[in-house]
Amino acid sequence: MSNFITNYHWRTKDLSKWAKDWFEEQLVSVSDVPGLKIDAPITVEGDCELGMRKAKLITIYDLRLTVRWSSEEETKGTFTIPEVSHDMELNDYIFESVLDSGGKLEIEQKAKKELCDRMRNVFQAFPKAMVQEHGADFYKQNGVSPSGTPLPTTNNTSSSGPILQTKSAPTAAPVPNDDPSLKSKQAKTINTTSIRLDGQFMSSASDLFDVLTNESKIPMWSRNPAKMKPEAGAEMSLFGGNITGKVISVDQPKEFITTWRAPTWPAEHFGQLKTTLTEGSDSTKLELYLTGVPVGTEEETERNLDIFYLRSLKQIGLGTIL
Repeated sequence: MSNFITNYHWRTKDLSKWAKDWFEEQLVSVSDVPGLKIDAPITVEGDCELGMRKAKLITIYDLRLTVRWSSEEETKGTFTIPEVSHDMELNDYIFESVLDSGGKLEIEQKAKKELCDRMRNVFQAFPKAMVQEHGADFYKQNGVSPSGTPLPTTNNTSSSGPILQTKSAPTAAPVPNDDPSLKSKQAKTINTTSIRLDGQFMSSASDLFDVLTNESKIPMWSRNPAKMKPEAGAEMSLFGGNITGKVISVDQPKEFITTWRAPTWPAEHFGQLKTTLTEGSDSTKLELYLTGVPVGTEEETERNLDIFYLRSLKQIGLGTIL
């Protein structure tokens, strides 16, 4: 479960292995081109997830494929597709072709035209296949049907463990106001660590700073109401109130620092997020440095900083993540 969003709002399921199997099955089955075929195995690299936000399924994937092909005339080659992602249209895919030594150029040209057109259709069908194959898992855990109506309850329990990567915040027992020993235990020191992530975006530093700090623009990438002003002391609330904090300092458009708290962190515990923007000749580097992350939550927190900040910014067209 995301450390950013509570159970109702966000769930994710890693489908990277399933994606490799699916692409291999679908691409190898492209056999309606006379004299040409796609050969197994298919190399698939990158991340692939299905997520749920407020009972709505979202496909999130950024993959690189390497596909071998051959012909009846003993000509062989390789297509590399550097990016297959959730926000691409039919004609966005790029095919890098390498012809094996001794191969015929006219056969390669035929493969580029016939096989690549069919692969584009396979790529476009992928998100629908993700939802059809795995969407029911989310609806069952969330207790609703795809139409949004509650699922009927049952006394039967599954013998298998949960397949979604979810984690709920532990429920603390009520502490009587007159029990100082329990209050002391609650105030114990929390062991913490830090996380650093960065991405490169096709934007000026000032424009990217505005997208990150303007509460009217934040919902473009967070897809939730936001409260934020680039002023020291201003309250911060992101992702519908699931991330909270306060602005500590601002150096517009280069840097801003806030306190930062995820909903599953220990009560009253805040980390500190330093956001740095470094403008280059043709892009801006965005660096996120989060300190005060409770030990044991760092892997999920890093994963979700990537998904909900860097990748969400990519989804609105600011550029690719490096």
